Amino acid sequence: MAGRVENKVALITGGGSGIGRATALLFGREDAKVLVADYNAEGGERTVKRSRSPGGTAIFHAADVSNPQDVDTLMHKVVETYGRLDCAFNNAGIEGQMGDTPECSLENWNRVIAINLTGVFLCMKYEIPLMLKHGGGSIVNTASAAGLVGGIGAPAYFAAKHGVAGLTKAAGTRIRAEGDSC
Repeated sequence: MAGRVENKVALITGGGSGIGRATALLFGREDAKVLVADYNAEGGERTVKRSRSPGGTAIFHAADVSNPQDVDTLMHKVVETYGRLDCAFNNAGIEGQMGDTPECSLENWNRVIAINLTGVFLCMKYEIPLMLKHGGGSIVNTASAAGLVGGIGAPAYFAAKHGVAGLTKAAGTRIRAEGDSC
């Protein structure tokens, strides 16, 4: 990836741990300007600290991607700080409580769908116009294998990840149809 994200502005949700953290660290090593977003401030700040150590540029902003106001504020923060948005990795997600469909509480269902699917939708809703305003960009959404196959014990998680795959395809189809590259 050497040079591909140099001087690019990247937003990474769920950047406080796991794949989000690893991505933020990689982007930092490649000289991208990174905004790490997570609801977990401690994890997000730790990612930023580690990202800065090899010379990367990174800031943290606390956000719950299921909250439209938080996502709107997040987009304003990235523009206020870096002037634009070139790359987005919509990675925030939770597994939720394990159990088959009859055991899945409505509360668990709503929370998993809100973070894993509605969060991706809200991010894309704000990211796409922002990127197009500045000439385009790239968006990657985490769906995992759960977005392609079924499984036992996590109906909300599998449903959300299938939804992310469909949402991503729908947005990509629209953008290609309009002749824009993203």
